Amino acid sequence: MKNTAMKDLKTAAVRAMEKATKLGASGVRVLASRSRNCSVTYRDARPEKVQEASRVGLSLHLYIDGRYTTCSTCDLRPAALDRFLESSVAMCRAMAVDADRRLPEPELYAGRRDKDLSLFDESIDAVEPADRHAYAKAVEAATKEAIGKRAISIEATYSDSSSAAYQIHSNGFEGERLGTYFGGYVRAALQDDDERRPSGGGRAAARYRVDLPAPEVVATEAAEDGMSQLGATKIESARMPMILDNRAVGGLLRFLLQASQARQLQQKASFLADSKDKEFGSPLLHITDDPFIKRGFGSRLFDGEGIAAQAMPFFEEGILRNYYIGTYYGRKLDMAPTTGESSNLVMRLGDKSLDGLIADVDRGILVRGFLGGNGNSTTGDFSLGIHGTLIENGRPARAVSAMNIAGNHTELWKNLTAVGNDPYPYGSMRIPSLRFDDVQFSGV
Repeated sequence: MKNTAMKDLKTAAVRAMEKATKLGASGVRVLASRSRNCSVTYRDARPEKVQEASRVGLSLHLYIDGRYTTCSTCDLRPAALDRFLESSVAMCRAMAVDADRRLPEPELYAGRRDKDLSLFDESIDAVEPADRHAYAKAVEAATKEAIGKRAISIEATYSDSSSAAYQIHSNGFEGERLGTYFGGYVRAALQDDDERRPSGGGRAAARYRVDLPAPEVVATEAAEDGMSQLGATKIESARMPMILDNRAVGGLLRFLLQASQARQLQQKASFLADSKDKEFGSPLLHITDDPFIKRGFGSRLFDGEGIAAQAMPFFEEGILRNYYIGTYYGRKLDMAPTTGESSNLVMRLGDKSLDGLIADVDRGILVRGFLGGNGNSTTGDFSLGIHGTLIENGRPARAVSAMNIAGNHTELWKNLTAVGNDPYPYGSMRIPSLRFDDVQFSGV
């Protein structure tokens, strides 16, 4: 089935490239893709929502005499595709000239690994509707049992998807992508002793169906998350250690990713400008962008521009080693391209579990999640709402919420003092729980 889908996508993409070239395009980049998504949601032991969606599409990047545009269509019938291409070329000719808009240099395509990253699970075709219902129903039941009488409402979802894409450029690039995804998710509302209704969530995901954790794993995470918020109050403002749960680290690390983008650098909107090969954070800040992890959620052999994937140090012992530089902004900055997109971010691990990190804190806060807030990518300033658990004498004491942390990233990452051994397993950021010292918490 996947071979047939890829053949059809290739036929459409090649046709689009050849037609656009005949119409006068000097450079053409085409991505034809197909995806199928299925999900089942349960509430009150009954299916509340059942969805199945299939999508086929083609995105087109055109370069004509220094002009550029991108267009997309969902109609790949030959006649409709021809009309789409004619209108797209006409649109491109009306754009302003930008000499930096052109296809990547062909040498950036060279060196692509011939490696099986195991991103497509053939067993997805064997998943029956009854299997999806059974998983979602089991997650809901297990969550209800784990929470008990405090459960107000529980919504549990199972989903799976498959995707195929074929990409071709008029200057020599050609590549295919296949992927599958299996996931379980649950959100539960609990009754606190007052009128509040804290919400707990659990999630699991895998590239291969056999790797998807049992429903009870998802349910346990949701129950622990929700019950950890019962009786939450503010505490007095103070500077103290912060333990950041591995599920919440991504919300903080995204600020570093955003500031490391070439677009931010070119527009002078990055607090990481002029920081390359300079000390930025603690020596414990050691992160590699690794696109070659088998079954990884961010794994790939090439990026969206066709640039051959390679492992890339992001931070090495606190020193910023690379920015994320695509070809367009690389030309504007006169900087060599790396890639414009992160793959799998992998942090060098410490030797302590989350419990071990907590045990080392006399008084501090375990931050379990962020509740809104904002950050300034130019200055590095941030203010984020949090919920979590007060730590006293190395043990969880009571729930805290409706508090903020505030500071600047250029100082925060210098105060990274411990790294856990528990990387988050269900995303492309394989980052463990972290400890930061001297963090400003604002409460009462």
